[in-house]
Order: sequence, then structure tokens, then C-alpha cells
Amino acid sequence: MKKNDSIQILRAIAALLVVYIHAIFIVQHHGIPYQSHFFNIASFGACGVDIFFAISGFLLSTVALNINPMQSHPAIDFLIRRFIRIFPIYWILSLFFVLVLIKQRHLTPSWFINSYLLLPSLKFPIPTPLIFVGWTLVFEMFFYYVITFNLFFGPRRVVERTIITILGLLALGAVVDFHRPVLILLANPMNLEFVFGCLIGIVYAKTGKRQTLGTVLLVSGTLLLVSTIFLGNPDISDAKSVLDGSIGWRRVMIWGIPAAMITAGLAFRLTPIHSSFGRFWVRLGDASYSIYLISLIVFYIYQRFYPPLILDINVVLSFIAVVVSGVLCHRLLEKPVTRMLTAKYDLASQRSLRSWSEKEGSLGK
Repeated sequence: MKKNDSIQILRAIAALLVVYIHAIFIVQHHGIPYQSHFFNIASFGACGVDIFFAISGFLLSTVALNINPMQSHPAIDFLIRRFIRIFPIYWILSLFFVLVLIKQRHLTPSWFINSYLLLPSLKFPIPTPLIFVGWTLVFEMFFYYVITFNLFFGPRRVVERTIITILGLLALGAVVDFHRPVLILLANPMNLEFVFGCLIGIVYAKTGKRQTLGTVLLVSGTLLLVSTIFLGNPDISDAKSVLDGSIGWRRVMIWGIPAAMITAGLAFRLTPIHSSFGRFWVRLGDASYSIYLISLIVFYIYQRFYPPLILDINVVLSFIAVVVSGVLCHRLLEKPVTRMLTAKYDLASQRSLRSWSEKEGSLGK
């Protein structure tokens, strides 16, 4: 599938929402900025994570639906390409906090290993990775592993089997109580947001562009999501409450469903963006992963050299610093590294395929 410009813009918005909430948190160490008094705006930005999960479910289900049935080892190929996309830049940026924690003598081997491999912990609740926002990547990697597992049974109906697997784990958690190590990830209600994205992918594959339906879903989802700024429930933004399972179902209902509606609306509309302003937002969407990951590094440095300015100005300045740093990180680090590793993997795959074909040909003779 061609890249959906509207989905890329939604990725940019999701990343910036998360950056904004953390910018307010950083400044609140020095006082309460005026803008944080506006209803629940200070916690609303966390819904960017729910948008990310819905987008991920949609995009990855689309990838899975388009896997060539004749491709050899599709599960391994899918997972390696996900590793290339997620881990290199995450490992490089995590080094910053490795060095900080070594200096502070707070880094433990188990924390390091779990963080670098984005694994669920044997502790409850799940400890956050070295880069705090990486807790969402633990869920992301779990979703990739579920798809990979189901690809071992063939690419046909892999998305449907993925949905059934996640729902089955949710049912298991309901029976045995998922508030325990490992199960808190496997049976977490937040995984339903990936399911929503998968369902969007299946419907989109069957119907294609549906302008009217897309518009209705986009407008309705946006109104529902924005209304949560005014309707309370600020506690659902707390990552620790997701990781101990105390607010999962409520968050899915309040933020997950509108996030999925917005994602579906933009998927079904499939509107190419040609204006300069629109292309700027598409490029921000391309850089959203770098913006997301580098945000805590920038905020850490900003906090160390906190300028004596008006609180609300510091929110804006720290926010801009993250966006600029993220775009530069994408262009100078993430994009070149990902391209290089993908090219090397493609070359190795082609050599392996030629070797296998030659071997089969010689056996045939």
C-alpha cells in the first residue's frame, strides 16, 4: 500500500501530543504554567499513545495482508524488518540514559536487559524502560510477536488469527486475573487498540476508499476525543496505571475507541497532501518515532539548564527543542541507519534466495 499522507500527519499529531504533556510535566517542577489550568489539557496529550496503537494495528495488518503467499519464511522476514525499524535508533538513544544511570549507580543488569530487548518483566507492575516512553514499545513489540507467531501458520488470514490470539489472551487474563508479571502485558486491555487497527485494516482491504464513511468517522472520533479535555478522567493518562492494569479498560473506552475512529476516518479518506504546509506535517509524521524517542533526552538536558523565563514560555521552548531535535535525529541518524540496515538485509535475502534456487536446480538435475 502507498504511504497514506493523512495517517502520517496523524502520527505527527500523536507524537506532538505526547511531547506536549511531557513539556508541561517538566515545567511543573518549577511552578504551574497557566495553560495547565485549562480543564484536562495537561493530561490530554497522553491520548497520543492510543492513537499510535490504533495506527500501528492498521499499518501492520496492512503489511501482513499484503505478504506474498509464495514468500519463503514470511514470519522471520516480517520480524527482522520490524527489528530494523524499532531497535537500532532505540538502542542508540538509550545509551544516553545508560551513561546517566551508570554515573548515578542506579543501573541494574536486569533493568538494562529488559530495556534493551523491550521485554516484559518478571516484576509487577512492569518497570518502565531506560527511556521512559519506551513502555509503549514493549506493547508494540508484543503486537509484532503475535503477528510473527501467526505468520508461522501461513500468511492467509494472519490478521484474523492475530485478532483471535489477542482476544484469547484477554479472556485468559479475565479468568486468571492478569494483575501479575508477564500477564499484565499479554492480557492488558490496551492491546485492544491494536485489534481496532487490525479491524480497520481488514475493512479497508475489502472496501478501499470510502470518503463519506471516512469523514463521518473522522469528525465523530475527533469530537469524542477532544471532548475528554472537558469531561474529567485525567487519571487515565498515567502510564503506571496502565502498567499495573488499574485503568486499562476505562482508557480503551475513553481514548482508544475515538483514536480508532480517527484512524479509520483518515484511512478511508486516503487524501494525498500536496500543499507545502501539508507536506511539512507529513515530514513531521515521518520523523515521529525520532521525536517520540528523543523527547526525554531533550527534556533532561533542558531541565539541567532550565532558563529563568515565564513558565508558559518554557513549555513552548522545550516543546520546540524536542521537535527540532527529533527532525534532525530522523534525518541524520534514524533514516540513514534504517536504510543501510534494510539494504544489507535485502541484499542478504537476495543472496540466500539465489543460493536456494541454485541448490534446488542442481537437485532437480
